[in-house]
Amino acid sequence: MTVRASEQYLPASRKLMLLLAILLGGAVVIGAMAAQEPLFALGGLVFVLLTVGMFIWPDGVTIFVLFVLYTNAAVVAVRFHGVPFIAGAAVPALLIFPFGYYLVFRHKELVIDKIVPLMGVLLLVFVLGSLFAVDRDEAVESVINFVIEGIALYVLIINTVRTPKLLRLAIWALVIAGLLMGGVSFYQQITQTYDQNYGGFAQMSDAAFGTGEENLLGEVEQPRLGGPLGQQNRFAQIMLMLVPLALFQFWGQRSKLLRLLAAVATGLILTGAVLTFSRGAAVGFVLMLLTMAFMRYIKLHRLLIVLIALVLLLQAFPQFSSRLDSLSVFSELISDDGTTISSADGATRSRATEMLAAVLMFAEHPVIGVGPGMYPQHYQEYATRVGIRVLRTTRESHSLPLGLAAEAGLLGLLALGSILFLTLRDLNRHRRQFLKRSPEMAYIVTGLFLSIIVFLTTSLFLHFAYIRYFWLIMGLAGATNHIAKNMLATDVVPEIQPSTALTAPQTG
Repeated sequence: MTVRASEQYLPASRKLMLLLAILLGGAVVIGAMAAQEPLFALGGLVFVLLTVGMFIWPDGVTIFVLFVLYTNAAVVAVRFHGVPFIAGAAVPALLIFPFGYYLVFRHKELVIDKIVPLMGVLLLVFVLGSLFAVDRDEAVESVINFVIEGIALYVLIINTVRTPKLLRLAIWALVIAGLLMGGVSFYQQITQTYDQNYGGFAQMSDAAFGTGEENLLGEVEQPRLGGPLGQQNRFAQIMLMLVPLALFQFWGQRSKLLRLLAAVATGLILTGAVLTFSRGAAVGFVLMLLTMAFMRYIKLHRLLIVLIALVLLLQAFPQFSSRLDSLSVFSELISDDGTTISSADGATRSRATEMLAAVLMFAEHPVIGVGPGMYPQHYQEYATRVGIRVLRTTRESHSLPLGLAAEAGLLGLLALGSILFLTLRDLNRHRRQFLKRSPEMAYIVTGLFLSIIVFLTTSLFLHFAYIRYFWLIMGLAGATNHIAKNMLATDVVPEIQPSTALTAPQTG
């Protein structure tokens, strides 16, 4: 649904006068503040520069925010570089600049797609659940987080990413973010400088595992890299979500330089994911490849090449092979006699306990669950009833569908499931429509489709946290569906063909 308005532009003379007024007013305010509050004066200067930049290149603010959000640079700046919390938290709000510019000065339509009302339904479920939560303050905090990092971020993105050109730039912003994060992780691994966090963008997680090799001090342990998040499994997830975006940029670019950049980015992004040594990410990557094969983007001979590349990657990082040896969670969970699960490693047994505890919570609170963010509050009660491996700390469900079922019940599952179904359905429909008319657009759509698939597969082993990454990708997917719909409706489809040096995958 769109709220239409005039397409008239603000006259250049009025825009110039407004810019001069902003500069003059900003100079007066900053000058008055500088003597008393230098920090606020600096903030005022940044505000004025952003305002001016919005008029010069409003889309640049959008690209900047997407890049900062995905690299977690704002959080890193607060934690490691003394930037005030309010400044870091305000980064997503910068999207209000281009949002307001398009609506007020360009008189563009307000975009409210079919996903926004469903997010409203999910919000209502969370609000109802918070009314009955054992810790109402914590539940309300979870609701507010969903409003800010979910609904607000989604609405701002679909209203600021409005053109195919900006969509391509947005995808490249994420790919470059992944290239940089993966490059830092790769350098940290080959130099083994685990004591360096490289400005907060190469934080070490608390996890490590034995490699099976021995030295004078005993078994050699491999640290698991955490990137700018400091959390290995979550870093693996957000990196793996970028792999299809980078890969399809490689396939879709005509420029040899951009193809080379996309190829390097794909390798470093995948390397960054590997260096987390996440078993869930390994499962997610395999399922992504199978999905691509099903969509006929990877033929059998191409799949063989990918497998060879993976073997070489495992040779380069043999520690990952020993990590994958313990990937027996499924057989352990379905063992009939219970001996397999009892002999599994501690992480597997605790995760099995947490997942089964979520099942019990859902069974006893099937409609709206125990309340948003309330799984940890109920963990001890239900984990004790499961009894496989109960940890005397607050824990998470380690599974998005099970965790959401426990905290939001069947209504929450239906709301989020509907959001995902409609988004993926529209992406796949537009992918098919663009296959011959605009292969480059088809690649962008497919990359986002697979990015969401990666999130869903890896989320089988991760709870619903760091939700800004999920809703950022969903926002780009929503913007893509809106752009594609307008392009097809007006028959304005750019005649951009893939590189003649690289044959496009044949799909059906």
